[in-house]
Amino acid sequence: MKRNLICYDSISCIRCYACMVNCAVENRARQFRDKNKRYELAVNETNKNYYYLTPEIYEYGKYPDIKKATKFNHCNHCENAPCMQICPSNAIEKRKSGAVVINEETCVGCRSCMDACPYNVPKYDEKSNKTFKCIFCYDRIENGLKQACVEGCPTGAMFSGAFDEVRAEVLKRLERYESIYNEPFVAYGLEKVNDYVGSLGWVTIIPKKELEAYKLPENPYRSGVALRNFAKKSAPVLIGAAIVATAGHFIYWLSKRKKVVKQSSKEEE
Repeated sequence: MKRNLICYDSISCIRCYACMVNCAVENRARQFRDKNKRYELAVNETNKNYYYLTPEIYEYGKYPDIKKATKFNHCNHCENAPCMQICPSNAIEKRKSGAVVINEETCVGCRSCMDACPYNVPKYDEKSNKTFKCIFCYDRIENGLKQACVEGCPTGAMFSGAFDEVRAEVLKRLERYESIYNEPFVAYGLEKVNDYVGSLGWVTIIPKKELEAYKLPENPYRSGVALRNFAKKSAPVLIGAAIVATAGHFIYWLSKRKKVVKQSSKEEE
């Protein structure tokens, strides 16, 4: 299966939140389908774990030229997935579609993934002692369906598919918007953002000037985690260097010791 992408086009979005509603409906249906919960309970139960996609509204600019930006809090399904790299129980996997998924049964609730994610995506559920996040509807994708959020969008502001297919549509929209608005647009995440996260499975079309307003960092990073990963990868080299240094020091000490003993013997004679 080829890597799958979702694109969110902020220009075509009408802020109807149908994507959020459809996400919640799909996750409730999963409770009925996968966990044998009564359908009535799954539909009516209040549970924050059912909401993988939530809107966050920000105001930016200066009075009287104030604008609103609606950012959706969601998993970006990073190419390099720092949450997966740091997970001590291997509870996070990347599927062939590019979906980064937390295995609820294996998760130990350590919250390392929360420390690693530069987008503050994973959430912790105290009741179950597990973390949770968007699963990219990997079960739907692998059965030839679109993600629930994409399926619920009435304007085509969200679309998904194979990488090449989505990339071609994204480039068309960028060209069209730049010609209409006469300003630069970007497709955040389509290309590699940085070495820490790589490219993203969730691409955002947005005016370049609004990147900060939409809380899309140019260099997403968690220095503590990066240092930990560096130490982990460098450990064999550092240990080897320490052994060599210790051996060298011992040889140096031994040669000095021999000289001292030899000199003492001469003095005694």
